[in-house]
Amino acid sequence: MNYPWKELSPKDPLTIQQTCFISDIDKKVVTFLYQPIIGPYAYSLYMTLLADFEGVGQQKNKTIHSEFLSVLGLGIPDFYQARSRLEGIGLLNTYISEENGEKEYIYEPLMPVTSEQFFQEDLLRMLLREHVGETKLHNLQKRFSYQQLDSSKLKKVTKSFLNVYEVATSIHPLDKQEGYTFISSKKGKAPLLKTTTFNHAYLKQLLQSEFFTPESLTRELRHTIEVLHQLYGIDEQEMSQLILRASHLETGAVDIQELENLAADTTNQPVLKRVLKDKLETGMEQTASQLENRRTALVKGGYSKQEVDLVLLSEKLSPYSFIANIKAQKKGEVTSNEKRLLNFLLSQYKMSTAVLNMLIYYVLVIQDEPTINKGKAETIANDWMQSNVSLPEEAINKTKQFVGQRIAAAEKRSVRQYGKNVVRKVETLPEWAKEESQPKEERLLSEEERRRFNERLEKFRGGRKAGDD
Repeated sequence: MNYPWKELSPKDPLTIQQTCFISDIDKKVVTFLYQPIIGPYAYSLYMTLLADFEGVGQQKNKTIHSEFLSVLGLGIPDFYQARSRLEGIGLLNTYISEENGEKEYIYEPLMPVTSEQFFQEDLLRMLLREHVGETKLHNLQKRFSYQQLDSSKLKKVTKSFLNVYEVATSIHPLDKQEGYTFISSKKGKAPLLKTTTFNHAYLKQLLQSEFFTPESLTRELRHTIEVLHQLYGIDEQEMSQLILRASHLETGAVDIQELENLAADTTNQPVLKRVLKDKLETGMEQTASQLENRRTALVKGGYSKQEVDLVLLSEKLSPYSFIANIKAQKKGEVTSNEKRLLNFLLSQYKMSTAVLNMLIYYVLVIQDEPTINKGKAETIANDWMQSNVSLPEEAINKTKQFVGQRIAAAEKRSVRQYGKNVVRKVETLPEWAKEESQPKEERLLSEEERRRFNERLEKFRGGRKAGDD
């Protein structure tokens, strides 16, 4: 198997170098604002990198990864994942030196953005909101803000430099040593969000038909639109309606905070109608011809009709829509914890939306669980990530493999515990105890069940579409 961390060995040497000042305030920003997004392993790695060297501008003596991993209490897969999260969010640069045939890693911890930049950056702010909730987000904003002084009621009596210090008549210039660069307080950088799946020109046409002024579609608003599209799978038509609802009637200006609230509120609807834009994989809409080619390839790959239908459905719907429809058929609702978990799995495990839908299907349909448990979901996601599962059909293969292993293990235990020639006293259990003790049967839906599932799905989607007005 092609594990992403296969090139990283515990014996590989590493060096830590810090090229900028990272203050206690910066560390508080990472602790309270970044940690909910990157998770505890990445946070521990970042803090250990800062603590485990002699000083700013100096390189820590060369060590090997195994010694560093023992301090963190992590294995190579968890370490690689934590390192990747720091790199992706802009808190770490990783370099590889291969001089004289020896590979060495150099880790450079980076400054976070300031608290002000963090709350102004749509992507970071909304990711934090999805993890901690609206109330906690407001509390964190208060933690990193202060009440301004009323300068009109104050008299400034601070002395100037020349009032305090006497300047010498001659000042000798400082000779700069070659090969060295002065350390500075570099600005932290927020992660860049680029997408080609949202058609801004089409959105502009939709808004102009509603007498929306093009000048109101500012650069800041366009960035917010990109983030909302990525997080919630909102398409151009739905986005135009949200923008109009968040617009001021007289000025036409868009209240970005209100737009974010409206977008988040749409995920509370019991049945969603969003269509997957494939934003994390190819970024291209599948045409009818492409869908037919996809179906043909899956059939040739040996997948049954019900499996092919499930794969195509997983690629068509966003995770929010997929789980909402399943919950509606089970006469349940998507919990707030499940919504946060979906965002967490997408961002932290780099899962495609189609693969995440297969995880949802496995837990809620095959295992028939009422809700998705975070621990179980992370276990499955981690296993699929280690197995390089990137397509929904690969998730089906892993599911079959996992169910088969469990059945084989159960049969093996049964044979080992109850040999053919061993006579044992058997206690008769009541019917309720027998039912409770039996493990849940894990299977894919039959073709008839699959047909009823699709009919109910279309019914729910049709009912939602009729009530959009």
